[in-house]
Amino acid sequence: MAGEVVYLLRVETTESDPFAEALRAAGYRPFVLPVLSVVWCNTEQLRAVLARSEAYGGLIFTSPRAVEAVRRLGSLPEAWRRRPVYVVGPRTAAAAQALGLQPRGEAAGSGRELARLILQAPRPERPLLFLCGARRRDELPALLRAAAFPLEELVVYDTRPSVPELPAEVPDWVVFFSPSGLEAARRLPIARERVRVAAIGPTTAAALQQEGWPVAAVARTPTPEGLLAAMQEATNLS
Repeated sequence: MAGEVVYLLRVETTESDPFAEALRAAGYRPFVLPVLSVVWCNTEQLRAVLARSEAYGGLIFTSPRAVEAVRRLGSLPEAWRRRPVYVVGPRTAAAAQALGLQPRGEAAGSGRELARLILQAPRPERPLLFLCGARRRDELPALLRAAAFPLEELVVYDTRPSVPELPAEVPDWVVFFSPSGLEAARRLPIARERVRVAAIGPTTAAALQQEGWPVAAVARTPTPEGLLAAMQEATNLS
């Protein structure tokens, strides 16, 4: 419905938010709330493993922040551009492409879907390097290890809750972009029974439902278009 106020519970960023832009163009009034701050981890260890491209069969990224951890180190050794690179979602794919990589899995909406894609590819002789956050879900590594697929993980960032200044407008919608946003939401004066809740994907939706948040809309793809379509569909059904 035009004019509805939407809180987007996001990780802090200095860039414009494409989800807010898409919602604003559709007539909503979005507010980006930076409820999570990023802390970079294991920077020197990351630098060391990236210098040893010959030891790995490829890379896995499940978030743009993991790609950002690599970008912060400067130029990537050329050999990585010849390795398979697997990603979840178009934003992570775009971030990887900006590094000169050729990612696969843009259409994957979750770690589970990406794991299935990886398992269909030829098994590498060397482990894939999974660069992830400290709060990463178990789905992808569990599925790969269950299939005896060679994998090495390195945590390159963490997120910590922060309490942003809230706008005066009371929300009609609250959008969650990760399960870790739940911890931050507990600190905000949001009456869950008075708002409609949207999740960026099934993993986040499951975490919300487990904690008793009624989920009205789940994006079929983790994109601005996917979120907008899910919210509009939920509004039309109500």
